[in-house]
Amino acid sequence: MLLSVVIPMFNEQDSVRPLLERLETTLRPLGIPFEVVAVDDGSSDGTRAGLLAFQPLARELSVVCLSRNFGLEGAIEAGLRHARGDAVVLMDADLQDPPELIPTLLDAWRNGAEVVFTTKRSRAEPLARRAAFGGFHLLYHRLARIPSPLGAGNFSLVDRAALDAVLAMPERSRYLPGLRYWVGFRQVEVAYDRPERAAGRPSMTLSKLLKLALDGIFGFSHLPLRLATLLGACACALGVLLVAWVLVERFITHTAILGWPSLMIAICLLGGAQLVSIGILGEYLSRVFDEARRRPNYIVRDVRRPSAGEAAESEPVSLNTRRGR
Repeated sequence: MLLSVVIPMFNEQDSVRPLLERLETTLRPLGIPFEVVAVDDGSSDGTRAGLLAFQPLARELSVVCLSRNFGLEGAIEAGLRHARGDAVVLMDADLQDPPELIPTLLDAWRNGAEVVFTTKRSRAEPLARRAAFGGFHLLYHRLARIPSPLGAGNFSLVDRAALDAVLAMPERSRYLPGLRYWVGFRQVEVAYDRPERAAGRPSMTLSKLLKLALDGIFGFSHLPLRLATLLGACACALGVLLVAWVLVERFITHTAILGWPSLMIAICLLGGAQLVSIGILGEYLSRVFDEARRRPNYIVRDVRRPSAGEAAESEPVSLNTRRGR
């Protein structure tokens, strides 16, 4: 048995050493072979140097360096394709996903679970971020055709069979919690309290979180298209009511301003409904365009594995084969 721990990183130099120390303290007593796959997602600070300088994990740590910053989903995919374990743990680098929870995930896997996902009982984050995460999870849960549990994030343990099923899907706009739940298998939930970041500021800004949220919603739900149709129908119905109101003012109360009301009604209602509908269609069309181009989600610059004298190994880009095999 081999346990893999995959950690995407972007400008996390202040968190590297405490993270690796806690991983080493947690994983050594398990008494099983393990590897740590750290993905440097184009960091501009000392993240890579800190990874390579940590000697207690010199025999277990692999560092996958991407050619530039490809974003969280690209870094996650790169790490998962390089992982060689029978069970693969995915976690963040900021210590908001506590390494001490890994033995609990591993016990659930040993008891028959093939996917062990985590949910947050609480978040030690600013109110605005807590509200944004809560709103997204609630909206996604209501819209998705196969909704994942509320609060489920990336921190999880996935069996090799389930991971192979996830990696076999060729789509480019990837929302991992949705894909992980979509493939099925025996899934178990583990709840925990999410602590504060160990150091630094979150690399996932609100704009990046919004893009990830849209990928999740548009990737797993057709309901927005139906809502656009409903919006158009409601706009037409409201237009009919407003036209009736204008006619009453014109011929009964004699208070209407000639010409202006009907023009503004037509512009606001029809124009707004059309723009919203076009925007929703554009979100789906942009994702179809990305799928048609078939550009890779990431490009690996080099991989440093703890073997053959610590020599760096460069690998070509291929999204159809598992890396590190």
